[in-house]
Amino acid sequence: MDRLLFKRIIIALLSVLILSYLIYLFASANFSGAVETEEAVYNNVSNVIYSNAYLIRNEEYITNNNSGVLSFNVSNGNNINAGQNIADIYRNETDAVYRQQIKNVDNQIKSLRTLGESYYKDSISIDSISTQINNNIYTILKNVNSGKLSDAKTCNNNLLLSICARQMITGEAKDFTGKIRELENVKENLEANCSPKIGSLSSDKAGYFISGTDGYEKSFNIKKLNKLTVKSLKNVRKIKPASDVIGKVVTDPEWYIACRISADDSVTLSKLQNMGETIYVMMPTITNEKIPVSIYSINQRSKKEGGVLVLACDYMNNYIADARHEDIEITAITYSGLKISKRAIHEDYVYKEVTDSKGNTKTLKKKVQGVYVLHGSKLQFKQISITYSGSDYVLCNPKPEDGVLFNSNTLELYDQVVIKGDSLYDGKVIS
Repeated sequence: MDRLLFKRIIIALLSVLILSYLIYLFASANFSGAVETEEAVYNNVSNVIYSNAYLIRNEEYITNNNSGVLSFNVSNGNNINAGQNIADIYRNETDAVYRQQIKNVDNQIKSLRTLGESYYKDSISIDSISTQINNNIYTILKNVNSGKLSDAKTCNNNLLLSICARQMITGEAKDFTGKIRELENVKENLEANCSPKIGSLSSDKAGYFISGTDGYEKSFNIKKLNKLTVKSLKNVRKIKPASDVIGKVVTDPEWYIACRISADDSVTLSKLQNMGETIYVMMPTITNEKIPVSIYSINQRSKKEGGVLVLACDYMNNYIADARHEDIEITAITYSGLKISKRAIHEDYVYKEVTDSKGNTKTLKKKVQGVYVLHGSKLQFKQISITYSGSDYVLCNPKPEDGVLFNSNTLELYDQVVIKGDSLYDGKVIS
């Protein structure tokens, strides 16, 4: 073979080897050593149970045998005393309407006089008033959409007063003397055309007042709620009250929520009942409030099938007082912790030093579940304590109790957790 050709072949082979080696180094530095990370941050997860429920109360009817038209003096959900006047009776509807209008005008006059006081003017900021205006507008729209026109009317009055308050604060109005005089003239005209009441109505019982009935007042036996079955809850029927019933009083401050639950949900709730935990219920169609409740009973024929959950509560407002059959959301338990992807979880060895009674120190190791955390350019393996497992993520306790972890080195807030990378190990340097 020609020496020149042989030399060229050798040079070509060496060039290929060098090029291959350079490609290998490039790939190792830029691909196998590269990692993708996510930040460990706090997150809360609630275990929510959805169901359809009946609100059960100890209710006594209020009857009226008098002729005439009633004008109520108390609102739904108000607490009344035994013997308290709850309504005035008028000869006709016109007189009743006029009397209600007089009450509304009186309230407006009182509120406008309050607006003129320097305390109100100095203690409320423009931002607070603007927030009140926005909240009143939102509440009016919500009440109109849900058919609660009386509540919408009350919020409308509050909106007008908030606008007046804003005018006072911004200096657009110095006082409302003229408006008050105008309202007083309206009141005088109404009183001139309104006949006096012909009677009044009181309640024999104390408790929360509710105007009107829905037919479910006598459908449940309060004393046997711990025996309420799925079948009886499904087949509950209305019981029509007598014709002279015009409202009711909730005589017991504690009331109940009854709904169907699955077998799995009953296991979760039984654990909370044993621990005496408070849980919360939301009724999104009537209020955004979280209502604190306790578990009264979980009624099941066997642990393998669903049953009836009965919750007890002593919180009341006008929306709850008027509700009966509602969709509910039960927040059974809330988990907190550092959220990380399940892709980040691996197994590796961790170490700790122990000293015996003779002063001898030795190093122990154990293979545990954990994550690789990027510190600068170096990986560190940290054991984790999982408090909640979702579909593709977990929550980890950053401060688990003594004895839970093999050593004290665990995941911390804002750690850069590796979720993607090749050939991961503790101490690996990422170039």
